[in-house]
Amino acid sequence: MRNVLLTLGLVVLLSGCDSANQMIDKAQDAANQKVESLQTKIETLDIEGLNSELFKNAPQLVSQLTAALKDASQVDFNNAAAVDEVKKRVSNIYACLVDASSASSAQAVMDKLLTSISNAEMKQLIESGIAEGKTYTACVQ
Repeated sequence: MRNVLLTLGLVVLLSGCDSANQMIDKAQDAANQKVESLQTKIETLDIEGLNSELFKNAPQLVSQLTAALKDASQVDFNNAAAVDEVKKRVSNIYACLVDASSASSAQAVMDKLLTSISNAEMKQLIESGIAEGKTYTACVQ
């Protein structure tokens, strides 16, 4: 009787371990899928690839846009002055894009960038910079 109870206890214990392992495997698979999805989104944010027809006459806009987006991704959102500085840079770059092409082309470029940004604060900062840039009458080089 004692052996039967011991065997039954081991079977239950091993079954519990197997269930726990299966749950861990499922959680790990889900985490891997999220990481792969995030990596895909990051890879699609090809700022250098934006050097297309729009930027042939204004290659400095590509470097300015790249720098502004890098700053937006690293800004301390608790520092209002730093956030405002990045917002003004995005606004000016947007105005320069409009000057170099058209409002619709500039908006299309910025929309493409915004769709690949998952950080809500960064996205809001760039959107507010674009909104402010729409009020600018000229680009300040």
